[in-house]
Amino acid sequence: MLHQFIKDDICILYDNVSGVLFETDKVGYDVARTVASETDAQLCERFCGIYPEEDILKAAEELRSLIAQELMLEEEKIYAPSDNFGLVKALCLNVAHDCDLRCAYCFAAQGSFHQERGLMDVATAKRAVDFLIENSGKRKNLEIDFFGGEPLLNFEVVKQTVHYAKERARQTDKEFKFTLTTNGLKLDEDIGDFLNEHMDNVVLSLDGRKEIHDTMRPCATGQESYDIIIKNILRFLKKRGDKEYYVRGTYTALNKDFSNDVVHLSDLGIKHISIEPVSSEEGFAYGLSEEDIALLDREYAIIAKEYLARQGTDKAFSFFHFYVDLEGAPCVYKKISGCGAATDYMVVSVDGRLYPCHQFDSVDEMYMGDVWQGIVNQDIGRNFFDTNILTKEACQTCWAKYHCGGGCYAASYKKHQNIHQVDEIACEILKKRLEYALALKVVNAKKS
Repeated sequence: MLHQFIKDDICILYDNVSGVLFETDKVGYDVARTVASETDAQLCERFCGIYPEEDILKAAEELRSLIAQELMLEEEKIYAPSDNFGLVKALCLNVAHDCDLRCAYCFAAQGSFHQERGLMDVATAKRAVDFLIENSGKRKNLEIDFFGGEPLLNFEVVKQTVHYAKERARQTDKEFKFTLTTNGLKLDEDIGDFLNEHMDNVVLSLDGRKEIHDTMRPCATGQESYDIIIKNILRFLKKRGDKEYYVRGTYTALNKDFSNDVVHLSDLGIKHISIEPVSSEEGFAYGLSEEDIALLDREYAIIAKEYLARQGTDKAFSFFHFYVDLEGAPCVYKKISGCGAATDYMVVSVDGRLYPCHQFDSVDEMYMGDVWQGIVNQDIGRNFFDTNILTKEACQTCWAKYHCGGGCYAASYKKHQNIHQVDEIACEILKKRLEYALALKVVNAKKS
């Protein structure tokens, strides 16, 4: 499927099947719309008086050459999902059903997941490690994400779990990659040193400007949290070096001007930034609507311009959603099915129960089993496994489908109470920012 778009007067063609991305002139851009279905004579008649005939014919010749090489308008292949069902490669350990913040948009009910607040014990965490190893088959590379709530409320269990997993890895010829997501409130120097030594990735939650962050992410005590958290984050990042991290924010109806939050983070010297649209039920006070899409599009345009302007300076930054790897893209299965929730990835609740992902923790109808007895409800995993861009009606004609795998299951469930549909607003936002990501690849390729 050929997608055509213009950014800053750059005419861009992107074939989502071949992954070929290129810039063209205006005549090539217009001729591309019908070159596969019209003859030279018809094209010349269509664009008579708009472009010189020789330019029309030259553009048509070049475009047809690309089509012949299967670099453009390549026929979509008939894919079949992987049959590798039942092998797990990643677990999210929700080690804390509690949090020391009270974020207004929190999907986890301020860390409680609508349950009694509590912490995972070390026996459950260790059993989760063993469950992952036992259910990973021949997979060598495994992943454990520490999440919550706020995982640093249960830091001792995090530490013991990491050490146990490394010991078990040596015994079973496995390798673990560890990630931890924290709000940073308890990120003191000792904790930071441990994370820098053992965590392959650390995700630090900060919503940008002080006034935005403090409004949306107050402490459980009601006091403002920004000043404490930014001090902790900046101290931590000084020691992080080249190891992977992201400072991740959420934008809502309160900060639809979220480009200012990205710029704020960059001005602080933060190099790796992500800011995500809020995912919410209908009627949420800070939710985003279809009417916001044009405004949000302009915000991504501002971020793209800042991204380019700051390249090569001490304020250069990476923006998570502007990274698109067209050469080493995910395997076909990942392109089709996305995140792998309930199949090769799932969450372990504080008491060892298993759910499709961290956003489904403690949702009764999504209970899959537990780390002791294993999966007892295979139908849930199979339902997720069989739901993808091949089965979702909205994905069939979408040019961006191979970049999202059909979107977030949890967002679809939140919006429609089933996983077989899509969150339409999230889809539109993804397509807007993906266009900027592709345009930036064109711009940077011209520079090199």
